[in-house]
Amino acid sequence: MWTFFCLFTVAAWALTELFGKMGSKQNEQDKLSHWKITSIVGFAMGALALIYIVFLKTDVSLSNIMSYLPISLCYIVSMIFGYVGLRYIMLSISSPVSNASCGVTSILCVIFLNQILGPIQILAVVTIVLGIIILGYTFVDREAQKASDKKYTKSLIALMFPLLYCILDGIGSYLDALYLNDCIMTENEVTVCYFLTFFVVGLIAWIYVGIREKKVYNIFENKWFCYQSIGEAVGQITYVFALAEAPAIAAPLIATYSVVSVLLSRIFLKEKLSKFQYVVIAVVMVAMFILSFE
Repeated sequence: MWTFFCLFTVAAWALTELFGKMGSKQNEQDKLSHWKITSIVGFAMGALALIYIVFLKTDVSLSNIMSYLPISLCYIVSMIFGYVGLRYIMLSISSPVSNASCGVTSILCVIFLNQILGPIQILAVVTIVLGIIILGYTFVDREAQKASDKKYTKSLIALMFPLLYCILDGIGSYLDALYLNDCIMTENEVTVCYFLTFFVVGLIAWIYVGIREKKVYNIFENKWFCYQSIGEAVGQITYVFALAEAPAIAAPLIATYSVVSVLLSRIFLKEKLSKFQYVVIAVVMVAMFILSFE
């Protein structure tokens, strides 16, 4: 059964990135699009929290939510940066860069936990870091050749968003490992803490958008963002089930969902990369799989 949950999560999160990109592309001039996505996903996470509390009888206290708050915010803020990046950078580039956060987690474990990596793990981390640098350089260089220095500056800024996602998500995973190691809460309780925090952030984002646009924001206004929120929420549920049944195998498999994102962006968004960039992405994905598995 864990195989089904794995494949479903990979498909759900890859489609989530595709829908988010399509919705952002539809409103490229909308400077509030990332807050709109945050509000919609937040409401979807709130609905999930309600399901956990009512049907799975999960008890969560305010003290538990507050204790897990720093980790929740790391994940949520990283996702918001990712949502901003959807307006400015190709999904084929942003997805592999964003999801290379496992390399950041490994580096933090070595620095702060004095963990020792084996030769294969070190090679995987170095490969991921170099791959991100190469992808970033080729993207900026490609954009710079199209137009003026202004375009060059914009492409550098665009690259910052998936990089910030990568760093913050890696920090969140590192803190999560520390927290869950000593945590007295169950996995369901931790999950609900995250969902409820996301709901509050989403509610604040919804209010903010309403104030800026001087009208009540209709969360069903952009169908792609709605599809994105459903994929994000459903994928989170199957992700937890997959990890519960076979964590050692499920984690590395799910971590490579960016491969599917790249394929979908090529098919539906008509994004074209050079052969060299596709090779770099493939190598980074293999390194991520090895690192996650190890």
